[in-house]
Amino acid sequence: MSHFITVPTNENGVYFDPTQGGLIDEAVADSPFAFQDFFLYSHGWSTDADQSMVNYSQFSVELARQILILGALQPPPFANPPSAALGVGLHWPSEITEDPNSPLNAGQLFTFYTMEHRADAVGKNAAYAILRQILRARAKGSALSTRLYLLGHSFGCKVICAALQDLQVDIAGGTISVPDGTTFRVVLLEPATDNDNLEATDIYGAVSQIADLRILITKSAKDVALGTWYPLAGRAVNLFNPRAALGSAGPTADTVTAFGGSAAISVDTGFSASALAGVTSRLVVADLTPVHEARVAQGDFTGGGFAGSHSDIYFSEVYNMVCGFLFS
Repeated sequence: MSHFITVPTNENGVYFDPTQGGLIDEAVADSPFAFQDFFLYSHGWSTDADQSMVNYSQFSVELARQILILGALQPPPFANPPSAALGVGLHWPSEITEDPNSPLNAGQLFTFYTMEHRADAVGKNAAYAILRQILRARAKGSALSTRLYLLGHSFGCKVICAALQDLQVDIAGGTISVPDGTTFRVVLLEPATDNDNLEATDIYGAVSQIADLRILITKSAKDVALGTWYPLAGRAVNLFNPRAALGSAGPTADTVTAFGGSAAISVDTGFSASALAGVTSRLVVADLTPVHEARVAQGDFTGGGFAGSHSDIYFSEVYNMVCGFLFS
């Protein structure tokens, strides 16, 4: 049994509907749903409410479809696919207005830093609150195992990382406990954050300390938004040393060290979930450049214009990659 809900927040990551927290508490209780698998999704910059629902619906349905297809294989490429699952899609205001026809949206490009900081606020409040609710419910003596799957795209990766950062700070401080058997699996799709932010001394430095956590990070040379425009935007605050984006350059050597090493995979046309069988590294870096190049060459993707292949994540090779990482 699987269910999906969307949680809208304001710019500070506060639920618009004050009853939303109570509904989540009901959903994560042992009875009657008995969910064991929890998916948390966050979109990135410049995504209005309508588009976020379209994106979440497309990604979650296609991912579920791929899980069923792979699960029917003999033998299946993974041992423990999700069964009783709750999906939560966060919608946070990442545009100037929610009206796609508003003339104000012409200034969207000038909101880069506003939305960058807003993503962190949403992570520290809304995404963190959801994770805390799940863990607190399980800490009350639940007999159910808990598998947490967190997926972000672009600035949505900052939402996810900020939530995990504050969660680990509280875990280390003893104000929240993680029941035995809890696992964290994180997928950062084309993350729009500095490539050193997961280093031990940086803003998400505590994330690597979370027990039984693994992260998959994608990067792509065809991601123009991150490869070209992200460092140019960075010059506005750091003229002489703008940082590269994690989703373009990949993680730094110090980040790899913080996670105890890494594994690298290349995603090309026809990529299979089985390619991740036996990959147990806590940090996996997936290069989408080959499949992005192929999709443009074959006409499956038009090239993305200003952003390049930054948002080209809705196709079978990505779903196979996510399945192989999350459930192997």
